[in-house]
Amino acid sequence: MPYQYEKVRETNGLPAKFMLSQCTDLTIPAHWHDYLEVLYMMEGELTAVVQAGSYLLTPGDLMIINSKELHMTRANGSVSYILLQISAEQLQNFLPSGTNLHFQTMISPRAHTEGFSNLRLCLEQMLDAYTYQENGYQFFFAANLYEFLYHLYKNYCSLSPAAPEIRTNRDLERVTQVMDWVRDHFQKPLTLDDAAASLAVSREYFCRLFKRYTGQTFLEYLNSVRTMHLYDDLKNTDESITVLMERNGISNYKVFMRTFKKLYGDTPQRIRSGNREYFSPELPS
Repeated sequence: MPYQYEKVRETNGLPAKFMLSQCTDLTIPAHWHDYLEVLYMMEGELTAVVQAGSYLLTPGDLMIINSKELHMTRANGSVSYILLQISAEQLQNFLPSGTNLHFQTMISPRAHTEGFSNLRLCLEQMLDAYTYQENGYQFFFAANLYEFLYHLYKNYCSLSPAAPEIRTNRDLERVTQVMDWVRDHFQKPLTLDDAAASLAVSREYFCRLFKRYTGQTFLEYLNSVRTMHLYDDLKNTDESITVLMERNGISNYKVFMRTFKKLYGDTPQRIRSGNREYFSPELPS
């Protein structure tokens, strides 16, 4: 099976995961998952790469990431956005073809369409309901969620026969194969030449291929995966950072510190001493 993150964990009994995310200079490495993900930009700028397509999100933009689409995101400075994740099971409760639905990736307010206005209103009302949590807010939230899905389905959806082809695309399969390989061997010494050899392609071709689909170089991605595992250890053990670096295959302290700050906006020492929680990409199960 290709590399995959955990399934969506729904929020407080709601039929979706929902949160207002605020972060600074946060990079979430390339990954994919089995649920529909919605990003609605409130403040700042966010760069995203989805299935080899590059996008710049500014306030008011709406991005839809379909199930099993390879993607990465990078916050350009301080950003604030609504994050909504809906499981395939929820979609299939209403539409037997739920797993075959394919939604438009980028929906911009500059199109000035009624469909977009309806989507934005539903998201804003979900945010209000979740923020204030008045008695019975779950009903109001769910009503707006399903209205949101209705407008999304009506105006920005296709029953795409190409969706299975996306998942079986040879280049995309090659990239996810390397991501699998990194997941299984990140604690060992790995090189760019090793990665290219794992696909039996040249170093130059591999670099172009990996960057195109993930928005990162292979070494940036490898360092991110190792650092994410170290961050998880940092929260759950009292072992020294040197020990954690060695355990997770990290040998270059300067590169590690640069990657850690890029992912979490602070040093591991300050995070541990302050016992602070940071928004973090989830590790695979």
